[in-house]
Amino acid sequence: VVMMGSFGSVFALAIVGMVIIISFGSLAKVITSYEIFISEARQDPCSKPSIISGYITNSTTCFVNITLNGSRSIPISKIQLTDVFVAYRSVEGTIFTRLEYGPGWSIIRILTGAHEGELVNPINLMKRTGLWDPGETLELKLFLPSPSVSSEWYFLIVLPDGGSCSWIFLNCITG
Repeated sequence: VVMMGSFGSVFALAIVGMVIIISFGSLAKVITSYEIFISEARQDPCSKPSIISGYITNSTTCFVNITLNGSRSIPISKIQLTDVFVAYRSVEGTIFTRLEYGPGWSIIRILTGAHEGELVNPINLMKRTGLWDPGETLELKLFLPSPSVSSEWYFLIVLPDGGSCSWIFLNCITG
């Protein structure tokens, strides 16, 4: 009878050992998954645009040059999802509006440094192919819904991945 009890204890101990080993394996997987999740969460998911310059050419047309910084490119096919906002004064008062891609704003050229054009992932606006890569500058043409009566205006852009920048332009009429 004593031997039978020892065998049962050994068997129970073996089962407990197997459960612990399996639990440690599962725990290791959970910890590894958590570490991967945290490391991905630490990476900045947003691109980093910055405004280089902007000006008004007449009472209804503005231009803004925006450079993409950081390490993430943006597919030009997603650019139409970009939100562009302007605030300015017109005869109707202060206007704050969202401009739609196409009728409200468009890309007129791409610059790399001080030179027009690009070599890596070239953008074709007609086919909506290519990438806006870090270091490249997009020149945007904005069409204001009402004429501006002031040279002061506010510009805000929010890219599809959440990256954004804004600027207040003062005394920027050139035409």
